Amino acid sequence: MPTFSFIATDQNGSVVNGARVAGSRQELIARLRSESMVVTAVTEEAGTEESPQFARWRIFFENLTRGRIRQIDLMVVTRQLAAMLKAGVSLTDALHTIAHSVEQPRLHNILLQVRTDVQRGRSLSEALRRHPAAFDNLFISIIHAGETSGSLAQNVTRLSEYLERRESFRQKLKSATAYPKFVVVFFTILSAGIFLFIIPRFKQIFEDFGAKLPWLTQRMMDISMFVRGNIILLIFGGIGLIVLLVSMRNSERGSRLYDQLVLKIPFFGMLFLHGAVARLAMTLSTLLHNGIPLTDALATASGTLGNSVLEEGVRNTRRDVMKGYGLAESFSRVAEFPRLLPRMVRVGEESGTLSGMLQDVANYYDQEVDHALGRIAVVIEPILIIGMGALVLVTVLAIYLPIFGLSKAMRGGG
Repeated sequence: MPTFSFIATDQNGSVVNGARVAGSRQELIARLRSESMVVTAVTEEAGTEESPQFARWRIFFENLTRGRIRQIDLMVVTRQLAAMLKAGVSLTDALHTIAHSVEQPRLHNILLQVRTDVQRGRSLSEALRRHPAAFDNLFISIIHAGETSGSLAQNVTRLSEYLERRESFRQKLKSATAYPKFVVVFFTILSAGIFLFIIPRFKQIFEDFGAKLPWLTQRMMDISMFVRGNIILLIFGGIGLIVLLVSMRNSERGSRLYDQLVLKIPFFGMLFLHGAVARLAMTLSTLLHNGIPLTDALATASGTLGNSVLEEGVRNTRRDVMKGYGLAESFSRVAEFPRLLPRMVRVGEESGTLSGMLQDVANYYDQEVDHALGRIAVVIEPILIIGMGALVLVTVLAIYLPIFGLSKAMRGGG
């Protein structure tokens, strides 16, 4: 949306200069009038609107070159801001103090820019919106709702609690998958060591003896020679594959294809779906509790799931709600969502406790994810260990079968 500079007079007759984001001049004028201001001038600031795909690439390269802003740092900043606003510290002073307590250089600079924009007359939500790499739509929506309702400190506190729950979920997922990741990396290094260093040494020994190699040994030797002879090509091919996957992930069609495949992966697809539903319910509950209309809450939540297929489902849900359908009925039309979701939402709609029921939905699916993560150690780890053992067994057989043959031939020849 465009940014407009304005000059207005407040209730006390003081002249107010500022800049705000709005859909049109009329929307900005109506908003200022609702704040008891008399608008004397509105000017649209020059700027170019970037496409969503270009924005994704820009944020990707900024994160790559300047360092990604960690969610845990953002969580700490939000908690500090809530505490200082509750204590009566002014917004600009709070931002100044917090910015100088942040160690991450990029987040430090962003907070200082936000403080400068607030000093120049922008609202906090408008200042945050200028930094999409740090603050997502949900973050900005809750802040904007707090500014509109005059309860900024309370909304920042709820936002802090939401970010803490989201970070706790992320840490549980990271902890549960740490050991499988370690096994996969170790398995890859072990395989590379076998094919690059161990098998070639035995190949030279067998050639010196002129032994006829068994089929298994010959295949292992062929693979080893191919890897050693094309190591540079394989490295650049791997890099090219990574670049291709990143490009696909940042394109609309590629992202949708990738996200469809993710949801169909056995076990992990259901794990991801339940995690996304928990995040969706938690987001909607938080936004509705902060007084944001359901259609606006759905629009915000559609960008927080990390899966384009599910996000499209939420956008379709929003369109159905705008047509007059209930939220439960609209959810039931999305094939990807579990059937329990609309049933629980319907209970919340009928009892008038939709926000509370959505929180119950989030807690339920959060527990489902916890149980699924607990099963990872039981199911995935043995599979990885068996796979690693199978590779070692095949390598040992490939190496020792010719040795047994040579030993037998030497005994027979003697």
